Amino acid sequence: MDPAVFPEEIWIKILLYCDVPDIIAFGSTCKYLRKTSDTDYLWKMKWQELISKVHFRFPDIKCLQLLSVSFKAMCYRLHMVLKLGANAPFPKCYHCSGYTCQRNCVEGTSAKVVIEIGNKYTWVITPNFGLRRHLSMFGIPKYNNETHLEQTQTENVPGSSTRPKCDGKSLAKKLKLLKLSDLETKVPRPSGPFCIFCNPVKLYREKKRLITHQNDPTCYTKPNPTYEKLINGYCTDTVEVLGIPNVDVVSPAEALIDGSFTVLKTFVDHLFQQMHLTSTLRKPNAVLMFCEPLAMHPTLRKQLLHYLFQEVKVARVCLVPKPLAACAMLGVETCVIVDSGALSTTVAVVIGGSVVPQRWRLLPVGGWHVAYHLKQAMHWQPKEYHQIPISYLDTLTVKEKCRLSYNIKNEEKRVGQKSREHINLRVDSYPAVYKQHWRLSFDSELYIAPEMMYINLDLPQVIKDVTSGLSEDLMYECLSNILLTGGNTDLSGFEVRLTKDLQELLPEHSKILEVRNCPGTHSWHVAMGSTYVPLAVHPGKTPPEYVEGNPFWLSREEYVLFGCQSLEQ
Repeated sequence: MDPAVFPEEIWIKILLYCDVPDIIAFGSTCKYLRKTSDTDYLWKMKWQELISKVHFRFPDIKCLQLLSVSFKAMCYRLHMVLKLGANAPFPKCYHCSGYTCQRNCVEGTSAKVVIEIGNKYTWVITPNFGLRRHLSMFGIPKYNNETHLEQTQTENVPGSSTRPKCDGKSLAKKLKLLKLSDLETKVPRPSGPFCIFCNPVKLYREKKRLITHQNDPTCYTKPNPTYEKLINGYCTDTVEVLGIPNVDVVSPAEALIDGSFTVLKTFVDHLFQQMHLTSTLRKPNAVLMFCEPLAMHPTLRKQLLHYLFQEVKVARVCLVPKPLAACAMLGVETCVIVDSGALSTTVAVVIGGSVVPQRWRLLPVGGWHVAYHLKQAMHWQPKEYHQIPISYLDTLTVKEKCRLSYNIKNEEKRVGQKSREHINLRVDSYPAVYKQHWRLSFDSELYIAPEMMYINLDLPQVIKDVTSGLSEDLMYECLSNILLTGGNTDLSGFEVRLTKDLQELLPEHSKILEVRNCPGTHSWHVAMGSTYVPLAVHPGKTPPEYVEGNPFWLSREEYVLFGCQSLEQ
């Protein structure tokens, strides 16, 4: 039938009874219907219909026309916010009676949730200021290529291509006739992505799946190339300790840099469910503070916001660069931030409360490398000690014995004057080939390993590079406020050694140089500091503007009206 038989007005009346995705799909059928489904009048009518079902605060039609927004895009985003995923009601604020609170209400009764994904730990702060920690890893089961091919062949039995829809009974009969039903029961299917620390049932299932093919371990030794870039030293050690070579243990922190949204979404979704945060984030006064690394993949911001507003249905989101979170806790607006974590170190210049885009560096050296050099120094010890994973040396028990020497030459003179340090270490492992309790003995390794890490870091030169070219006033402010944060800066002697080396490298600024540690436990500075970032509200109902190096705030209503428009520029 020729669609032009009906006038455009009739088609519009019909389309108003359809859901938004159906209208959009309807427009892809032919040129005439595409023109009809893109009519501005149709989407204005659909917009009024949608907002009549909810009580979010939106400007009137005349104001929206002045803002030059797309009613079609707004309808789609509002439909996804309302319909996608769980159809849970949106709670109403007891104070301002709104479904997304205004500034005064948020500042007075804010329910902040903070997520900071680090290379080793992920820190989560709940609205009651509960600080929780989760290892930054989860598992993705590997497929056995040969077995997966056999299972695929059993599913694609003869005749299935001509009749794609067959019931379970007929399929069972075919499997029985082909004597392949036993194969189905003997080869458990991979259980999908799961947390290896919070889901012992799936972990046991994967170990059982491995035992089924214990005579053919080569099936699981090759890593999946899709996740190869997301595997770090902690992931490798975890696979070895738990005895699960058939599972790819990946890092969501690496996914932030690499741009793997599926991995990031799976991990964040697990955090929300495990810590029961979904209902909290839907409250009108809720704010999700997501701490983003400076090297975060740009496309992830847009994907993350779509997920948070459409699927999780959060009320308000703030993407805050990690260096600014540490600055906010101390109330410092101009400084140099040195954030040295487990696997990397970030050095950034902050001026006027913003990270200067061209003045930051990401260095692939961190606290894990101290443990790595300790492991290298253990070759002289008995062979059984070589079985200890590097991650077990990257613990407080070991690190508190290490020190970064003020002068390495003085340490060499004292060799033999001090007795060896003995450290009791507990190592848990699934194969039970390791002893659980070890007594390690170290001497010069306790200062040589930190020295190797520090030399590879080359931190004084990096600080000089990122501050070169600044005006005299800014140089004075930055070099007199060098802030240390991150777990690696807890290393004994780190602050004193860095100050000494900077004074030697920058003698003309030696009198103003001041290196200081942020108060408290360094590993959660960023998470705690993000709670001090002030709320930003965009006046005049203008689109929120994303500026690199600054916090980016977006409310539910702003997302519906403008989407991620400023991130696309």
